[in-house]
Amino acid sequence: MTEKPNDTDRRIGQIARIYCTQVLPLRTRSVPLLGRKCRARIFFSFLGYEVKMGRKRVTCPDNVTARYLKIFAELGLKEVEIPYDPTRTAALLPVLERAYEEMNRLLDESELARPKRLAAARAAYRRLRRRLADCGPEDDLD
Repeated sequence: MTEKPNDTDRRIGQIARIYCTQVLPLRTRSVPLLGRKCRARIFFSFLGYEVKMGRKRVTCPDNVTARYLKIFAELGLKEVEIPYDPTRTAALLPVLERAYEEMNRLLDESELARPKRLAAARAAYRRLRRRLADCGPEDDLD
């Protein structure tokens, strides 16, 4: 299957649109992340859930929060806004996860040679990080 730039860009736009229009207008808190693309893993401990990104760990009160943070940690953000209300996060999570997984699948299945495929993936992640940064909470100020 050949990767179509429109498909990847559509997923990037979908993730950015959800974050900008459905997360940032809510009452949120900022969670610091690793700040570089990494493989994030979720662990369950007696204190709750943890998202491990490299050597950094972020404690989460529930699985929904951990799954939400995992997506943005794998994108390589330095910090992310998360709604205070976990029911709002739970409502957004399936669409975010589906768009993120579809974007990764499209990048993995492209028929480009490995070096070019990796370069295309880096460029896609960079575009998504830029889109998410452009709609930061400071944009609401008049």
